Amino acid sequence: MPDVMPHEIANSIMGKLYDVLTNGDETVPKSEDNFFSWCTPGIPMDVSDFEFLQQGLTGVVKKKDVDTMREAAGAGGAPAPGGAAAGGAAPAPALTPAQLDQLRASDTARLYAQAEALARIVDFVPDVAKINNDQFAKFAVMNDEGTLSEIYERTLKMSQVMSSELPDDVKQKIAQLQGLLVTKTTKPDLITGEKIEVTGPSPLVQTYNEKLAAWMAAALDYNSHRIDALTADNPQAVHYWAINANILRAKVNAAMADWISSGYKEDYEKIAAYIAQVEGRDLTLLKQEYLDDLAKATLTGLASGSDFYYAALVPGSFATSAGWSRFSFSSGDFSRHANSQFNASGWSAQASAGFFGFGAHGGGSHSEDKTTFDGSFNSDTFGLSFEIAQIPIVRPWFKSSYLMSKTWRFDQNNVDLKDEVLSDGGSPPRGLMPAYPTAVIFIRNLNMEIGHSEGFDHFMSEHSSSSQSGGGGFSFGPFSCGGSASHYTTHGSTERDYGWSWNGHSLSVPGMQIAGFKCHVLPKKTPNPDPAIKAWV
Repeated sequence: MPDVMPHEIANSIMGKLYDVLTNGDETVPKSEDNFFSWCTPGIPMDVSDFEFLQQGLTGVVKKKDVDTMREAAGAGGAPAPGGAAAGGAAPAPALTPAQLDQLRASDTARLYAQAEALARIVDFVPDVAKINNDQFAKFAVMNDEGTLSEIYERTLKMSQVMSSELPDDVKQKIAQLQGLLVTKTTKPDLITGEKIEVTGPSPLVQTYNEKLAAWMAAALDYNSHRIDALTADNPQAVHYWAINANILRAKVNAAMADWISSGYKEDYEKIAAYIAQVEGRDLTLLKQEYLDDLAKATLTGLASGSDFYYAALVPGSFATSAGWSRFSFSSGDFSRHANSQFNASGWSAQASAGFFGFGAHGGGSHSEDKTTFDGSFNSDTFGLSFEIAQIPIVRPWFKSSYLMSKTWRFDQNNVDLKDEVLSDGGSPPRGLMPAYPTAVIFIRNLNMEIGHSEGFDHFMSEHSSSSQSGGGGFSFGPFSCGGSASHYTTHGSTERDYGWSWNGHSLSVPGMQIAGFKCHVLPKKTPNPDPAIKAWV
């Protein structure tokens, strides 16, 4: 019964998770030019935080808000069945048009606040140039160069493109294809009331990403059971794989077929390929369209007063979906994954003490008090399981094909930027934007079986007593085990505490949290202009 430190278990868990998320075979190809940046600790989220993904940014009147307004006005709540309130009182009066407009405006403000929160969470450039394992073990952000949207906007505005002219018929075709990828809608400005035009992903793009997410979920489930069978120390996992591998493989192939037949996979990729082709003939038109798309995706936060660029997660119903994959870690996985090698775009790292073990923090939004469990666990009795989903990030304003084109460069008359690169193509790469997040890794319903440990039981008892004032929480590697987080309701931003339960041998953490981000690495030097181009504009 070997005793191991918490960070050793955390590293082994992440080793298996990397195998499930990145390694592949002929059915699920290995993920290339991608790595994962993990939040330490995870970010607690609520299902209601993503209502705007399904409802949009237009508020509606909800029954619970009507009842709350009536109660606040002393109307006694909603009328009872039969037209009369409880006790035979007269029915509650209907709300006036002004009150209904107030509820719609309040709900609209809540949706905009949710959209801003998500946009800012995913608007970062991961730091991949560190010389240790922190870029693999922790959520490392490049803070010195700005956010992803700031660098992308600067790239568009401060770049030169090859000078050439496209025929009119090609220009019209580009406009038609661009119209298939984005949808333009008008929405009222909450402050001025003026109609503003915003762009979002078209139904084609939304369907493409929904089918992509379904394929990714099937591939994740396939990989998880395959890894369990390859590293199993019990016959159940081997039997499951031997009997059900064909079914799991069929699910992956069916998801791919559905993606092709119903998800516009080939159409979308043909459009992208055509646009990439014509970029080499005239980028001036496309660059202006990209700048227009960026401007139309700009929204202003009500509370912050600052601009942000709309981003979405597809499918929008993921938070309430039942199609999450199951991840489990047992005692037999510990030795097999403790020394896992992680590889991303040509450079590698090995699991180390980068993932800290159990660390608790006190209540209060400004508290810096932290305690750490320094004891050990019995690896033979340790087990962990949770549900996991990998949800693609959709940014209709972000054009990666432009970044990878050989027909642009930074303005050579600008002394500050002329020698800059988004990526130098090194191993690891360096630059203004060597990588960017493409998907969010969510987990929910975390359960840990720890077994009998007097030291950890004492640690949990002390932490439970010290956090009674609210806001107390702790973390295990990239997983949040309680604490508090801000959420947006019709009454503004509120703090919600996320609980956990400990029964002396197992720990349960209900709810959903962001565990990390899948990030794409620019595969080569960017920009890398074609030396044959002589005319720039």
